[in-house]
Amino acid sequence: MSFEDLDEKVKEQRKKDAVEYRNKKRYSSMFMFFASVFEIIETLIVMIVLFVLVAFIMFRVFGATGDIGQTVFSIMTIVVFFGGLFLGFFIYKRVMGWVIQKFKLEDKLSKEILDHYRKRTKEEKEAELRK
Repeated sequence: MSFEDLDEKVKEQRKKDAVEYRNKKRYSSMFMFFASVFEIIETLIVMIVLFVLVAFIMFRVFGATGDIGQTVFSIMTIVVFFGGLFLGFFIYKRVMGWVIQKFKLEDKLSKEILDHYRKRTKEEKEAELRK
């Protein structure tokens, strides 16, 4: 085996690594695009459901009317908005972690994407806080 053969093997390995890197980058970009679209739609649905639920409970169950009902409804709208955002983000992260595991996307996505969605152990969280 000569140095030229080794150089050819190194070149072939580099080409293979470059293709793999580009594929992972492309798949990661597509995954993040569709995950973002899912997050927006899912968060809006959660917020609408919470809004309808609060309105039903306030006006049908408790019969809140008049100035007090309007004031409480205004405050609850703000609470529903932030609660819907928080709940939407929580559901989104769980669903995307499940999708990665279910469809075995670990070898197709970049390390940064996988690290973002993987579950961290308690020790890892404490180590990150110490840094």
